[in-house]
Amino acid sequence: MKHKYFVGWITAAGIIGICFGIFYSIFGLKGLPIYQKIVPAASYEGWGRGLYGAVFIGFSVLLLLLGRRAIQRKDKALSNILFYGIAAWLAYEALFSLIYGVYINAIVDVFLIIFLSYPLLRGVRK
Repeated sequence: MKHKYFVGWITAAGIIGICFGIFYSIFGLKGLPIYQKIVPAASYEGWGRGLYGAVFIGFSVLLLLLGRRAIQRKDKALSNILFYGIAAWLAYEALFSLIYGVYINAIVDVFLIIFLSYPLLRGVRK
């Protein structure tokens, strides 16, 4: 029973996080009225950088720890999971970069998906 409970918990957290990421990418924090009331307007830009930086750090820690583990153990399933996460992140980011005309970032995203995926997909071959 506990195992199913924890799987459900993580599944719900993941789905909520994905939905919030989509919401945030479209509306930003100004789409959440409570933030407009409790966060000083002068703090939005700096705070937004902090949030984006924190997400990037969190993802990078996961990549560092799980990516190394996948390659060291030649765990193809874990490697594929990381690849799908990287692909989803960078494809979505590249889409918004193209929508807003930040073409250099779309190019960087293509480079990053190749750079990050190569060791994950090639390093687990037996």
